[in-house]
Parts: sequence; structure tokens; C-alpha cells
Amino acid sequence: MDFDFRLIVFYTAAQHLNFTKTASALFISQPAVSKNIQELEKKLGVPLFERKGNNLNLTDSGQILYKYAQQIINLYNQAGQEIQELQEGRKGNLVLGASTTISQYVLPALLADFLSQYPNNRIQSFQSNSRSIEEQLIDKTLDLGITEGSTDNRALKYIPFMKDELVLVTNSQNPLLAQLKNPILSDITRLPLVLREQGSGTRTIIENALKDKSINLSEVQIEMILPSTESIKGYLARRNSFAFLSIHTVQKEVLNNLLTIVDIPQLTIERYFYFTHLYGGLAGTPNQFLQFCLRQNFKL
Repeated sequence: MDFDFRLIVFYTAAQHLNFTKTASALFISQPAVSKNIQELEKKLGVPLFERKGNNLNLTDSGQILYKYAQQIINLYNQAGQEIQELQEGRKGNLVLGASTTISQYVLPALLADFLSQYPNNRIQSFQSNSRSIEEQLIDKTLDLGITEGSTDNRALKYIPFMKDELVLVTNSQNPLLAQLKNPILSDITRLPLVLREQGSGTRTIIENALKDKSINLSEVQIEMILPSTESIKGYLARRNSFAFLSIHTVQKEVLNNLLTIVDIPQLTIERYFYFTHLYGGLAGTPNQFLQFCLRQNFKL
């Protein structure tokens, strides 16, 4: 930093060709101006100014340094501005991992709104299940994750983001609906269910919710295991099966009478979507995106 300031003193003096005006412009004393110029001349081994009476002029070496000093100071200022933009999240990169439900039904609008406000950022978004996202965060291949639920992994910090509810749905033409006009909890054990794969946050939430009601997955008729919400909805359209899906993912199908929600009074499965990242804090674009999303105040 010492050399940087000496260069600024020289550059200002070269513009004014007057040490008194230089001192005033930089809010330092005139002896401080002389001292910085002398130190710079000593470092470079050449005189930078020559005095002829009351006039102060640049030497040939001073002319060369002045030409490059302007470029150096401009680059220094540009670098400082870009670093500030990076720290404030106005410019930078984000590698984001989101679990399936969030990636398909929540994230697109958030990303579009964020980039409208902060257009100089570059974001890469990847879809994976919650377990894989946690592993990639620990491996530092992701900056930030959004998962369906949290774990007790001490390396990761979880921040509640958005409330969700998992509802039991089926094909609206399913003849089994006639037997479920007043459904009870035990009906779940006799219904053909479609589940997500192991490692899915949705599956973990369902499994834990049923276990809280003393129902183990071993007691449930699992007809099919599929890797995504869309594949499950496509399957339900052609089969008289049932599945627990996020209410965010079935609103259109319920509105169009393609899927029907089966309300079991004794069973409410609520969860939160979580932002997650390595402990130690976030900076730049990852933090800016996190704070942007938390300000949205999402509700069911």
C-alpha cells in the first residue's frame, strides 16, 4: 500500500505541478508530499521532477511514469470496484444445487427475479436430491444448496426458507376414491403407493411422518419407486395409485381435475425447504442470493 500511495502522490503532483496544491488535493501536508516524492525517486533511482525557478516540471523519467501511473491507478480503481461488487453480490458467480421440487417449481421464478435486480451475476443451477446436495457442499463443488428438510450434519448450516405441505393425491378417476369418502389413518397401509428414491428429502419426510403415527414403510404397499415428481404424476395419470407430493407441485393438476387430494384428518405432513451451506459464512453472490430469497416471505 505504501507504493500505491506514493504513486498517487506523484500522479497528483504531476497533474498540478505544484506541491502546495497537491497537498491540498490529498489532504496531507506539503512536507508529506515532498517526502513521498523523494521516497519514490529513491526507489526508482531517478529524479521525477525538475525545478526551474518557481516552476515545477516532469523529467523524461517523470513523463514515462506519469503515462503509466494513470493506467495503473485506473486499473487499481477498477479492481477495487469489481471487488466491492463481488463482496456485495452485485457481480459474481453462484453454483447452486436444489432438490427436485424446488428446482422445478420454485427456483425458476426466483432466479429470474434475482437476475433482473442483479444482472451482472452468473448462476449455474443443478438439480439433485437432498443427500447429493449435502455431499457436494462438503466437497465444495456447490456454493449453496436448497434441500427438502435438514439433517444433523455438523459441517452444514440450515436456514428455514419456505413452508410446504405434502398431500396424498391420486388420479381423479381412481375407483378407489369411492371407498375413501371418510378416510382414516389405517387406510394408508392398504393403498398402492408410489414413492421417491432413497436419499430423496421428500421420501425421508414421508417416512418420518408415518413413523410418528406408528406406521413403518414395511407395512405400506409400495407399488413403484420413481426419481422425480413429474415421473410420479405421469405414473398416477395411468394407474390407480397414490402418492404424497408437495402441494406446490400439484396445484395445476388439481385445478384441472386431473388429480384429487385425499385428506386424512389424522395426518398432516408439513416441512420446510432449507437453504444450506458450509459453516463459516457466505459472501458475494451466494450470500446476496440467499438474502434476496429470504426477503420474499414465502408462505403456503
